[in-house]
Amino acid sequence: MGTIRFRFIMVALVVSFFAIGMAAFLNYFKYKSTISNIVKSRVLLVGQGIEGSVQASLQLGMQFAELSQLPQLLQRERQSDRLIRGIDVFDTNGQILYSTDRARVGQKASDSWLDAAQHAKAIEWATEEPDEFVAGLSVKNAFNLTVGYLALRYSREDVERATGVAGREILLAALGAFAVIAVLAPIALILVIRRFERDLSTLDAAASHLEDRAQPQPVTEGSGFEAAISSLRGSLSEANKSLDDLRARLDAAG
Repeated sequence: MGTIRFRFIMVALVVSFFAIGMAAFLNYFKYKSTISNIVKSRVLLVGQGIEGSVQASLQLGMQFAELSQLPQLLQRERQSDRLIRGIDVFDTNGQILYSTDRARVGQKASDSWLDAAQHAKAIEWATEEPDEFVAGLSVKNAFNLTVGYLALRYSREDVERATGVAGREILLAALGAFAVIAVLAPIALILVIRRFERDLSTLDAAASHLEDRAQPQPVTEGSGFEAAISSLRGSLSEANKSLDDLRARLDAAG
């Protein structure tokens, strides 16, 4: 019975550990996705203000490559949010026309940026770099034609730091839950298994009793069966004596 009890407890602990681990794993990635989307929405909110200003200038007849006030606007918007590392505006060929980093003006934007922007199903697009995240918007003119793209680079470290804090909290909560289950589950199982063991003992005793009753009982002295045998022996003895007497009479008559 002890082996059965130990196996039940071990199975319960393994199942509990798996369930808690999966729940913690799913919660972590759900939180990571949620915080990434929140930060991206926060950055895109800044981008929408810039995109609105660019569209207003384009509607006044200005050319996309001749927006002289755009660099100052990019600098102001970059300073409005500490998460933003830089803002770039590039054309449909990938050439950077405006940037908060002057050294980047005239260079070619990353192929991953251009690919993500051109294949986006909506006006918003996003991609990832090894050390930063990039969120952007398509810039359209008055005829609803895409003339360029706006890219906002923001810190990957801040997002991962927030995710790491949440991950530690989820891990501690999962370990606490498992510790509670590791204490309560064996106690509950022991109570249930004891009832099961009592039922098994009762069934075992009943089976043993039925087996004893089914076995043939030995003949004991003084029993009714012994008396019947003694009576039969006496009858046979008297019959033999009668046959002997009859045989003697026949011999005498002959």
